[in-house]
Amino acid sequence: MKVWVETERLILRPLVPDDAEAVFRWGGDPAVNEYMIYPLYHRAEDVRAWLENRDPDDPDSYDEGIVLKSTGELIGSGGLVYRPERCAWEIGYNLRADQWGHGYTVEMLNALLDTIRKTRTVEAIDGVFAAENHKSRRVMEKFGMVWVRDTEYTKLDGSRTYAAKYYRRNFPQPPERCLICDRIGKIRRNENPYFVRELETGYVVIGDHQRFEGYTLLLCKEHATELSQLAPDLRSAFLRDMAITAEAVQNAFRPDKMNYELLGAGTGRHMHWHLFPRRVGDTPRPGPVWQVTDMNDPRYLPSPEKLAELREALGRELDRLLGKEE
Repeated sequence: MKVWVETERLILRPLVPDDAEAVFRWGGDPAVNEYMIYPLYHRAEDVRAWLENRDPDDPDSYDEGIVLKSTGELIGSGGLVYRPERCAWEIGYNLRADQWGHGYTVEMLNALLDTIRKTRTVEAIDGVFAAENHKSRRVMEKFGMVWVRDTEYTKLDGSRTYAAKYYRRNFPQPPERCLICDRIGKIRRNENPYFVRELETGYVVIGDHQRFEGYTLLLCKEHATELSQLAPDLRSAFLRDMAITAEAVQNAFRPDKMNYELLGAGTGRHMHWHLFPRRVGDTPRPGPVWQVTDMNDPRYLPSPEKLAELREALGRELDRLLGKEE
């Protein structure tokens, strides 16, 4: 995308074919290229051919040249590219070796992030770097990203495969865009009558409609779409809280079987667990709960007295499992 952005020390602007010689200074440097996915350039002419084939108007690519204000030199390039299959923006960057260690990359990324967020939604930012590339680790951590999982990647020419780290930064969306955030807000304001208990990673609530008596939800405190987006410790804790909640539902309502499902909600896609106590004959035929068409029928809204009964039964079991019994 053609943008011109200034920071305290940098100017970010589109790359053009006449930048070929300057780009070759890092694109042809083995030290810079060591962990890059693209092969090492051996001629500035090849860099020019690449620059000529770029689409500067791609609305999903904010890959800009990095100019040092103090000297006017083009010292690197990089930015953010949108990956719709992950609903995330992916970072990438190259910087001349003699300009490493000054914080220019994080300064560039923050400036482009601010620019993009003026017109686009940013739900998450992803990045992958070679496990042995400690400089890139520091860049991503300074940019607020955390480890998600180990992975690997291979250079485009197949010459080398690297053990790698997948990092991510999630961005909570405004509550007005997310039903779950709205409900969590009501819990925090003591306005949600369905609230049962707060756990480490989420809030336990009784389901609005009780077509399946004891139907319970665990709302993740962090606005995230997938388990893979959570930091490892938080993900493990969230799964543990789900298992504790499910056990409490099992003990409180004595179903024949429990069903577990992790879903999102509307445009916010804020993940939360649905815990369904199942009983023999509770659906027209064996299978998932979603086959029924009357799940949200008003007749399944619990009365205030019934809701209080459900909350008390579930809360008592949660307290017992968490060692909070008086």
